Parts: sequence; structure tokens; C-alpha cells
Amino acid sequence: MQGDKIDDARSLLEDFARSGFNPPLDFLWLVGMVGWAEVAIACREPEYAEPIFDRLAPWADQLPYIDLSTEGPVSLYLGGLSAVLGRYIEADAYFARSANFCERADANCFAAQTDLWWGRMLVERNSPGDIERARRLFSRAHASAVAHGYGGIEHDAAEALRHL
Repeated sequence: MQGDKIDDARSLLEDFARSGFNPPLDFLWLVGMVGWAEVAIACREPEYAEPIFDRLAPWADQLPYIDLSTEGPVSLYLGGLSAVLGRYIEADAYFARSANFCERADANCFAAQTDLWWGRMLVERNSPGDIERARRLFSRAHASAVAHGYGGIEHDAAEALRHL
């Protein structure tokens, strides 16, 4: 998300917070919650990330879907939310879980997204070895995106590599 889009997203998160972070408990609940998680991750807002994390945590090993559309594994979003919260060890574990899920499911797009978000978390944490590990993850995400036509991930991974 860019500039004014982040402001719009933050406004929507504020509305969601006023609802108590409780969308209707129906067949769309999990898909909706990972959507909100993605918005909270993009906005980098811990006050919104934590309650969304708490609601999604029991579903870590699930894959939200509706009809023919699917989102990434819930563990991917939990990793991103953990990173926003500064809980890097937890984020690392959730991203590893997401990567494992994606490998087993042969879910290349979500594997590339996992690598991208995981790499960003490592850059943010910046512990010894993290930057080189992030470079490998960004490179893998970029290669997969190029090979499979994931334009957004290709762009974001290339930008991440340029900024290392």
C-alpha cells in the first residue's frame, strides 16, 4: 500500500477496532480476518495487530478459502503480525511454519509471499546473519515470482533486494 492508501487502510482498521474486531462468525470469517491481518501488517500498527493476532492464533494451520479463491496459510499472517508486534522469534517460527505448509501444498505464490515477508522481518530485526538470510529469501521470492508471473511479489522482492 502506498501513501494515502495506508491512511485509508488505517481509517478502516479504526472502524474495525470500534466493532471489537469481531466480524460475523460465518463461512467468511477466516478469509475476512486474514484480510484484516494483511491491512494491519501493511499499516504496521501494533494496536490493531495484537487483537487480530489473538483471534487468528488458534487457526495457525488452516488455509482460508472460499469457492475457488484462497488466501495464504494463516501462519503467514501470524508471522507478519508477530513482526509488527516486535516478537521476532515468534515471527520466525510462524514464517517457518508457513514455508513448510507451502512446500507441502506446492503453493508457490504463498511460498514467495512468505519469503518476502520473512525477509522483511529479518531486515527489521537485523541480528547477526539476518541480512544475508533476508537476501536469500528475497532472491528466492523474486525468482519464483518471475517464473510464475507474480508481478506484485516480483516488484516488491526486487525493491527489497535493492534496499539491502
